[in-house]
Amino acid sequence: MSNFAVIQSFYKAWAVGDLDQSLAYCTDDLVWDNVPLKQFKGKERVRGFLEKFGRGMSNVRYEIKQHLEVGDSVMIEAVENYEKDGHSVAVPYMACFSFKGQRISEMRDYFDLGTVERQLGLRD
Repeated sequence: MSNFAVIQSFYKAWAVGDLDQSLAYCTDDLVWDNVPLKQFKGKERVRGFLEKFGRGMSNVRYEIKQHLEVGDSVMIEAVENYEKDGHSVAVPYMACFSFKGQRISEMRDYFDLGTVERQLGLRD
């Protein structure tokens, strides 16, 4: 399986709410730098954030527009789509992934937090 295929499987599992399967594609020492929020170190800390963030989400879909895979690194341009608290959210983002073997060891997501907050009705 290519690293990009691992990422697609990671997102597919997350989209249907299978956090265990999604995180099975990651190393135990996973580092997720969720720019502009904060960095999480360790699979269990990432799990804690995703459990909290995912509450109330439905119709989760990921549209990967472009990807670039070089060695143990993959970069994607995508849109995360979901519904939460009666709001439809579509967030363009870029993400960089690093791999150890066939598992994601590092993720860095870059997105505009204001876009998310406006779509959730948290900001004008």
